[in-house]
Amino acid sequence: MRHTAPAQWRGVEKVMAAGHSTRDVRGLLRHLGGLAQEALRRSGDRTDMRSSLLRLQPRSWGDLTTAVRTAAGAGPGAFPLVLESFNSREGLQSTEFCSPTGLASLAAKLVLTPGRQATVLDTYMRGGEMLAAAQEHMGDACGPLYGETLDGRLQAVASFRLLHLGVQPVLTSSRSDKWPPDRTHRVADVVLSNPPFNMSDAAGPGLRTRGAWPYGQPPRGNDNFAWLQYDLDALKPGGRAVVIMPVKAGNSVHSAEQEIRRNLARTAVECVITLPSHLFSGTPVPVSLWVLRRTERPEREEILFVDAQGLGVKAGRRRVLRDADTDAIVALVRPWLEGKELPAQESGPALPAIAVARADVADEESSLRPADHLGGGKYGAAPEAARLNEVGAEAVRQRDVLLSLEQRAAEQGSGYRPSAGPVGWKEARLADLCEIQAGPSYTRLPARARSEDGEVPLVFPQDLSGGKITGEPRIRIPRDKAEPFAKFRLLPDDIVCVRTGAQQQPALVSGEQSGWLLSSNVTRLRVRQDAAIDPLYLHAYLGLQYAREWMSHRAAATAAPSLSSAALGHLPVRLPPIEQQRRCVELLGDLGRRVEECAAYASSLGQLRTELSEYLLHGLVEPL
Repeated sequence: MRHTAPAQWRGVEKVMAAGHSTRDVRGLLRHLGGLAQEALRRSGDRTDMRSSLLRLQPRSWGDLTTAVRTAAGAGPGAFPLVLESFNSREGLQSTEFCSPTGLASLAAKLVLTPGRQATVLDTYMRGGEMLAAAQEHMGDACGPLYGETLDGRLQAVASFRLLHLGVQPVLTSSRSDKWPPDRTHRVADVVLSNPPFNMSDAAGPGLRTRGAWPYGQPPRGNDNFAWLQYDLDALKPGGRAVVIMPVKAGNSVHSAEQEIRRNLARTAVECVITLPSHLFSGTPVPVSLWVLRRTERPEREEILFVDAQGLGVKAGRRRVLRDADTDAIVALVRPWLEGKELPAQESGPALPAIAVARADVADEESSLRPADHLGGGKYGAAPEAARLNEVGAEAVRQRDVLLSLEQRAAEQGSGYRPSAGPVGWKEARLADLCEIQAGPSYTRLPARARSEDGEVPLVFPQDLSGGKITGEPRIRIPRDKAEPFAKFRLLPDDIVCVRTGAQQQPALVSGEQSGWLLSSNVTRLRVRQDAAIDPLYLHAYLGLQYAREWMSHRAAATAAPSLSSAALGHLPVRLPPIEQQRRCVELLGDLGRRVEECAAYASSLGQLRTELSEYLLHGLVEPL
């Protein structure tokens, strides 16, 4: 509403300015719901927004107006974040949950080329993530976007997401037959789809007879191979589909599915990529991307199999594909799809990959699971000898580093002793010790000014973990646009705290992060030159449970907790003489390094055990 109907939005502002108490809540919800409903219907969406908003029960008039103004200023990037958070908290089922952003982006980048217009269809559009990824990858060159769903509620969600991107897609939820003989959309250059896994509304033995099944009739109890054929049928000749499939679909033992795989392998399948498990919030099921082409004569007589199970990073209960992960997969697979040879993997994570002749794939079992082909073309092939030496050497190196630290600790003793109490200590307000600088306001640095292509990283709360700024933030701004924000730059030994959102351990800025910028949601602390406090001591102090609870309790309890600079400045800080501060920091730093090395050694031992089992159980090595 805020961006698409500014005149009506001014009316909303007037209603908010005139309201005062809880009695005015329903009037504002009714007014806003009616206007939003009209705006959506002009875009073809029939969602009953008025009824939806009137079901809300805000605690106060202030909470409601804060939430409305926050939503109005959040920009297009907010809706996917809200939807992903809802998805993660609710743990939705396979028929409902959203496609992870990184997975949708990977699917789009594999088969869509910026600047080359293409009509894109999602046959099971969930929350619209696949179509949104296509639009974001293609930009203004993107052709028409079509989406189908069997659930009108999901049509509304997908419509919201795409309208936020400035796109008016053609979405339908009127399909009464899951496999209609006469399709609404059969014009697509590209199909991107994440159909429900291992599910069916027609349980029982036997094969499906209703629908078009050129590659073989799928079993009634599982729709996996029905969806694959439905997607292929939607393509123009020569068009490509990227379909998310459960890994077990690649080598299931059902005879009908084996026959379908055999027929697909002869012409349609171009590439299969195994991805990590736990990409979805509602299920740990590992998935694969199947890249297929509608053709009677394949351009290549080989199928590419890629194992990308080792990619991604843990984020709560899920794993998340980073830009570097998707870039590595695209750099390997795109040249293959364009008719080139497999490129050398010069940078990024190594990806096991192999091209296997179609005739060899279409054998008795017709497996399309990469693990059954990697390592010489047959499941169970022996690993390469060099890998065990590499992993074993790394475990020895980590052990030696840890032993060195432990020997030094044993020689120095515990490093601490009982004291008579904090004699000679002082207490000061944080504002007297630091310059406190909140990040720039959202109006100065809105979402449209940010991208993933800029040179200067922006630090957000999600980039803070374990007292550090982890990795390199995805969101950036161009260097020329960063100049007006010089006062928000970070320097070594600055401390970054959460300003808006749940409080967590503040992060210490390292030398390589110098010049990065604060986002609107964080606050920077910079120790004053005349303050008798070591920055590392202050960082350790702010990580205490006492300090973190103090900050959490003083964050304003509105729609999103917010800790102002003025409130933060009142935090009491207890500090000993500067030399004792530095000895405290040195002791804690030594323990921190030992913790990190213990974790690294444990990880290397786990990797060695995994690798060694492959060699032991293939007979390449034997126990002493």
